[in-house]
Amino acid sequence: MKEVILSHDSEATIYLVPDEVADNLDKYCWEFAADWLWKSPHAKRYHEISNGIEIVRYGAPDFIEYLNEWVFPDQPSMLVRGLGCYNYEIPEKYRNYPRYNF
Repeated sequence: MKEVILSHDSEATIYLVPDEVADNLDKYCWEFAADWLWKSPHAKRYHEISNGIEIVRYGAPDFIEYLNEWVFPDQPSMLVRGLGCYNYEIPEKYRNYPRYNF
């Protein structure tokens, strides 16, 4: 398990995720946001209509739930801590962590 930084135009947050996810974070985040959320029948709860257009509303905790339920149920990911800053203000100590802003 490795630490990564996730955000959704909100506070940057550290999560502990399987090594495979941390080493390929862009791939897993993209598969979640661009594929699973739009195609999976299990993702319908994220869909809503706004001004006549179907949208999905989600955040980093939803990605973690997706990993835990559908991708790596035997290696549960978890919240470690919030960083109290936005993705573009990451403290020096964490700048080498894999990160993704949804």
